Amino acid sequence: MRICVVGAGVAGALLAWRLAAEHGVRVTLLTGAPRPDATAASGGLVRAFERDPETARLAASSLAELRASRTLRKWSAYRPGTSLYVLAPADGDGHDAVPDALPPTAERCDRRRLADEFGVQGLPEGAAGVLEPHAGHLSPDGLRRAAVIDLVARGAEVPSGRLRAVAFDGPEGGVTYRTATQEGTADVLVAATGAWTGRLLRSLGVIAGDTVRTKVIQCAVYRAGGPLPPAFVDETSGLYGRPAGPGRMLLGLPTERWGAEPGAARFLDHEERAVRAAAARRLPGLSLGRLMRPVAAVDAYGPAGRLTLAPVLGAPGRLFTFTGGSGGSAKLALAASREAASGLLAGLSCGTSRTGRAPITTITRRETS
Repeated sequence: MRICVVGAGVAGALLAWRLAAEHGVRVTLLTGAPRPDATAASGGLVRAFERDPETARLAASSLAELRASRTLRKWSAYRPGTSLYVLAPADGDGHDAVPDALPPTAERCDRRRLADEFGVQGLPEGAAGVLEPHAGHLSPDGLRRAAVIDLVARGAEVPSGRLRAVAFDGPEGGVTYRTATQEGTADVLVAATGAWTGRLLRSLGVIAGDTVRTKVIQCAVYRAGGPLPPAFVDETSGLYGRPAGPGRMLLGLPTERWGAEPGAARFLDHEERAVRAAAARRLPGLSLGRLMRPVAAVDAYGPAGRLTLAPVLGAPGRLFTFTGGSGGSAKLALAASREAASGLLAGLSCGTSRTGRAPITTITRRETS
């Protein structure tokens, strides 16, 4: 069996690596041209707690595997640390915002503790926190690079061409694909193309029932003084961040720039000013200095709100997407890729015969993923 994975972000690289390293599948990973992507822009926060139970399960499983594997810790430059998740009030009656089910090592924090220990101020009545002492952050970009290097060492094909054309070869056949420099065949093609997924499916003439949306992610690394908080997410303001080295802090707010074109995104000054204002309200003890590194990228947001393997309508069993991580794929990628690889292979029959070849529909470079 041969599987072609299109897209070498952290999702595609890990899926290809799982298939080759853990299942012995012949894998081709189409890396495309180097360009800004969400993997390079990600802050890499990892933790076990999430509001959504399925997302929490994947996050906890990913974190457990990361902490247990010396190889994955090295590949991802994992830095253990504390994670703080500030929850908005559950309702208007000031009831406890923290759910009953928490990760085993997590602790509840009331507003007083959030203020006294972590400097989080001005929270509304009923807000509370979830503290995880065994969380941290990693480098999604480093993880995907290491996975690709290991793939090459295992003999996988990792060409650097953009996908230009694809054809499905008969009712029981596989997939023929073409880049600018070569043609290949596979039993299945998986588009792990992030923000480019919608454009790719449209260019191939495939009609998908649920397509991903795109949105700009913007954050920045600042010089920072005073007590630095741990890695955190604050639901009440939207602010998130983590220490980014001695005297440095990464901070960001969700944007509302939906429908953005994939690729490089503009870093907007007024959004950066909103981050400083939110930090001044919630973390008044933190002194933000000059902006050191602006970050802006476009990510994919799927219907499930998390990184998911999904079949594409119009190509039953032969074309899938693996994307839609809603800006938080880093914390889910290990478990999601493991389950995607197992689920993909469980649904396929080995030794599928290829019966003839359909004409290849050529698409222009401008339209490719």
